[in-house]
Amino acid sequence: MIKSKSIYDPTERKDGKRVLITRHYPRFHKKLDYDEWNRKLAPSKELIKRYKDKEITWGQFRLAFLKELSSKELKQEMDRLAKVARKRSVTLLCYEKEGERCHRHIVKALIAKKG
Repeated sequence: MIKSKSIYDPTERKDGKRVLITRHYPRFHKKLDYDEWNRKLAPSKELIKRYKDKEITWGQFRLAFLKELSSKELKQEMDRLAKVARKRSVTLLCYEKEGERCHRHIVKALIAKKG
């Protein structure tokens, strides 16, 4: 099972393997807050900046991020996580609160399709 949540939400046993998918290390967090830090599955710095500066819409961000995720290397990363998720829960983590637009939901949907 693939889940997602904010790194700021409390850790729960049902989270399973906790995978942080951000470019930058979260402030005020320890390595104990996640099991793996996978920067590869985060949007590029340029794409994040364009979205935060409101140069592009969420729809444009989503399409551009999907293009970034289409490389063979990133597909292999998502395949690896899908394989883990068949055996135990995998929770994707980043900074945004649940319910907000976030790249982790895009990654979650792609991994779930592979699962």
